[in-house]
Amino acid sequence: MTKDLQQKLSHFQLDGENAGLLREVGELLKPELDAVLTAFYKRAQANPDTAAFFDGPERMEYARNAQKKHWTRLLSGEFDTEYMASVDRIGRTHARIDLPLDTYMSAYSLATTDLVAALFKRIPRRKRSRLAIMVGVLTRAFALDIERVVETTFRILAEEQTAAFGHIDTAIEKLAQGDLTHVIPGPDSSDYPKRFDDVRRKLNGATENLRETMTQVTGTMSNLVKIIEEVSAAADDLSERTANQAASLEETAAAVHELTENVASSAKNTQEANQVAATASQTALEGARTVEEASGAMTRIQTSSDQITRIIGLIDDIAFQTNLLALNAGVEAARAGSAGSGFAVVAEEVRVLAGNASDAARQITELVSNSSKEVTSGVDLIDNAGRNLKAIVESFEKVSGLSAAIAAASSEQSTALSEVNSAVSQMDSVTQQNAAMVEQTTAAASIMRQNATEVAAALAGLKIGGTAAQRTPRPTAQSQAA
Repeated sequence: MTKDLQQKLSHFQLDGENAGLLREVGELLKPELDAVLTAFYKRAQANPDTAAFFDGPERMEYARNAQKKHWTRLLSGEFDTEYMASVDRIGRTHARIDLPLDTYMSAYSLATTDLVAALFKRIPRRKRSRLAIMVGVLTRAFALDIERVVETTFRILAEEQTAAFGHIDTAIEKLAQGDLTHVIPGPDSSDYPKRFDDVRRKLNGATENLRETMTQVTGTMSNLVKIIEEVSAAADDLSERTANQAASLEETAAAVHELTENVASSAKNTQEANQVAATASQTALEGARTVEEASGAMTRIQTSSDQITRIIGLIDDIAFQTNLLALNAGVEAARAGSAGSGFAVVAEEVRVLAGNASDAARQITELVSNSSKEVTSGVDLIDNAGRNLKAIVESFEKVSGLSAAIAAASSEQSTALSEVNSAVSQMDSVTQQNAAMVEQTTAAASIMRQNATEVAAALAGLKIGGTAAQRTPRPTAQSQAA
């Protein structure tokens, strides 16, 4: 007998003389145990909640026989190791089947009432004066038995709870250490109580889901780190190219601005050249008119020369006829002799004058012929000059038209280049802003890469499984659809 049981017997006043009194009561009640147990299990069978704990009549009969043996030991006052073993079996059974405490205590209270009634029936009249103390020792004995069974049940429940929480605590500690491979063993392979098996399955399921999730996250983070490194490298390259582009665009803007000023200046010069060409065209047109007038004058001179040539020819004919007349007069004067001597002198003079006139007419004819040739040459030159001047005028008109078109085009180009210059200036401003944003993006990508590396390093500390680190992440719905 343990010290704890001795104390319990003392507290319930079941030691010493009370133990003997209990044995005396037991002797009176043992013949009534079958009837009391019959009523006990009849009530249990009538209650669906309690009947559910028995899977058949055989099981109920087995429980009844065990209950009778236990009550027999209790009423015999034999609180030995067999009694304690019986209490332990009952307590463990109650813990195993999760028997409600009120069901157990109500059933025992009714059974105690039946035993008290049986005691009234069995006690002799001469001992009726001791009935009160006998009922007291009987109820205290059953109260002790109930306390022992309930304490054992609670102890078993506490042990099971301790065992369950021990396994759960180990699992949580493993999780805290980053070990996602630990699995709480089942009731069939360990001391884990079946009562808390639902918690075990849920925790193991949560751990498995977390392991699968972290496996996928680890693979995803590995891919994400690679992607972030590529994005970071691309951002660095983009930053460099954007900076170069910004510098080139700035130079382009300056060049376009200078080109705009040059084109504006060229447009202004083209307009001035157009005015000069128009003035030169007008001057050439006036020169052409003058040449035409000179050509007309030369034509009139040539006409006058032709008339003079005809007159000189007439004078030459007159001189020739006069010379012939003078010769005839000389012949006639010679025939006349001295009477015609004076007429011969006159005829000679006339012949001399006619010869001089003929010579003068011949010289004038040569001069007029030479002058006519020169006039003809001059007319040809003036005609050529006129044609050239007409060609020049036409060329000037074309040049003037082209200059006007060039001036208009230059003006349009100047306007377009002004718009281009404005657009390039805006592009330069936007590109500078883009360059700043790219620098910020590059910095953000660098921070992301550092954070992703830190997360990957943290994930690397998790124990997922032998090949978990190499396990590829589960494909997403989008990749499956692809």
